[in-house]
Amino acid sequence: MAGYRMRALSWWVTLPDLEIGNESVFDRIRQRAETFARANADTAVIFGAHFRWDFLPFWDILHDYLKETARILDEYGIQLFDHHSCTLIHRYNNPAEVRELMFKYMRHLPFPPSREAAASWSFNGERLDSWRMIDRRTDAPAYVRQYSADMFCFNNPGFRKAYRKYLQRLLPETGIRGLMCDDMIYFGGFYQCSCPHCRAKLKFELPPASDTSFWGNWGNPRWIGYLRMRRESVGEFMKYVKASLPENFPLMSCCTSGAYGGNNCNAQSPHEFLRGDNRLNLEICGNEPGDVPERLASCSYHAGISKKYHVPVTAIGYGFFPDSAEHLWALNHLNGFSTWFSTLKGNLGLSGELLKELPDDASPVARAFAFEKAHPELFSGELRSACAVYFSETTKTDSFFGACETGSTLDYRELMSHLSRAGIPAETIFSFPENASGIPCVFLPSAAVMTPEEKSGMEQYLASGGKVFSFGPENLTGMPQHPDGSFEDLHWLQHQQFGYSGKDEWVKLRNGFFRNLSRRPSGIMELVHQHGARLPEIRAEGFAVSLRGNTAHLLALDYDIQLHPLDRSRKQRSSVDLIEHAFVRNTAARIYTDRAVEKVFCPLGGSALIRQNVIELSGNPMYLILCFQEKNTGPRK
Repeated sequence: MAGYRMRALSWWVTLPDLEIGNESVFDRIRQRAETFARANADTAVIFGAHFRWDFLPFWDILHDYLKETARILDEYGIQLFDHHSCTLIHRYNNPAEVRELMFKYMRHLPFPPSREAAASWSFNGERLDSWRMIDRRTDAPAYVRQYSADMFCFNNPGFRKAYRKYLQRLLPETGIRGLMCDDMIYFGGFYQCSCPHCRAKLKFELPPASDTSFWGNWGNPRWIGYLRMRRESVGEFMKYVKASLPENFPLMSCCTSGAYGGNNCNAQSPHEFLRGDNRLNLEICGNEPGDVPERLASCSYHAGISKKYHVPVTAIGYGFFPDSAEHLWALNHLNGFSTWFSTLKGNLGLSGELLKELPDDASPVARAFAFEKAHPELFSGELRSACAVYFSETTKTDSFFGACETGSTLDYRELMSHLSRAGIPAETIFSFPENASGIPCVFLPSAAVMTPEEKSGMEQYLASGGKVFSFGPENLTGMPQHPDGSFEDLHWLQHQQFGYSGKDEWVKLRNGFFRNLSRRPSGIMELVHQHGARLPEIRAEGFAVSLRGNTAHLLALDYDIQLHPLDRSRKQRSSVDLIEHAFVRNTAARIYTDRAVEKVFCPLGGSALIRQNVIELSGNPMYLILCFQEKNTGPRK
């Protein structure tokens, strides 16, 4: 399962596409299918018909379009996945809001219904409005301002039954081959949901929003229980969705990254998603390329989840030109992921006439997909690591220190970024190995809260000969348990300071276990070189390195970004800039290895010349794949 690969592109649905009586609709489907096939895509994912419950009066039309799309794509050997929000519904409160909504989110389609009209909408014998999440601050339906939306509660039994009934229509009426069930988190934040069904899952009465002894107080066990209920509710619903589909039907849910304390706010947890999902999604938000070491930390988290649960990862990223699309593809293959590339033209705030000047979704990634299809052997095999980094989920969920972006998750991401800049392959783990044969040493960043099971697993690993290097605070003594100021405004999420300081000194406490009280300990690289797994040595300044089978994959870390001239004409700003070029910078001209290299591929441009165990680069390649000779020729002189 974890070896599953897909080459996916977004298939955008626009209003003219739904003129299903017009023969030109089918001509456009075929023309686009041909471009996907020329780009060597094997999967098309619906993008555009997103807030699916807003389509309720038009499901027959939409399903007819999806059926024809799936049929034509199948002729080209391309499978169609649906992608829709199962919980969000567009709603507006005044004319100014509807104008803003239709400017920002026309890509979601169709026209949003008025609240007056939507109040009478029903399905499966129930009013849709009766399924809405409730905000504890108002005890009224919760409003997700960022999307101009209300949201359905996945603990509501009426909603669950209705969504299952919809899926029982969707699959036979469309012929889709997979589903991305989107928006399975609490978009409105901590105060959702206080509906009767959510409150019934708690073993206590949910306090009013004014009770600061509960809300935002990680020293209160009931607060931790409330957060756990929300995470588990997501998992329970995805398990329900899985049971509503044919056995082994491809299913995934949108997940930005589990490597952040902010996951507590919306209850996002890949561990819970995978109670139902058999594919793991990673949404790489923002610019591509972005902060590559930060990206690599988030990817490592997902790669660790993939290995733990034996599921494949498909990562979606956004761009408009080849440099972004190809970098996304390389970033994904550095981590063993499949690629789903998408433009995001609806976020640019440009007229339809100007948007025609930009490439379609297929052409930017065509070269990379063609290389992947031609050389599948270069992307197979397990990732190999010099060391492992333990991610403490319990610290993230059960402590204020873990819930803040300035706390334990920051220490994890900084360590992963430090290792990637040093060219050291490292993997993320969520439980300790049974023995040290595959992973000789583990770094434990700021794991201030560990369960008895975690501690027992660590002791078993140490007894097998493994080494653990733990740093940062080892408990919460003296640490704040709640924000200094307002909890509701979330200012604390990015700005809370803990005032913690610890001596930067590695101390051996017992056989195999070492402690350093600093959150920014020195000597990490030396410890990896001394105690890590013996892997091929690769010196490649400015490149991140991953090892898979008999190959090494190298990705440039730093870029000069050039925006397209149309970026200045945008009427809307989002997290994605209109990047036209990404020029590699600060990379070595020569790469040194202690293994003989038989062949070097530069699939995204540039070139390389092998001179014994030295690879000379020209043309600033973004991505390299080194193929080692089967037999070691001995150490470099």
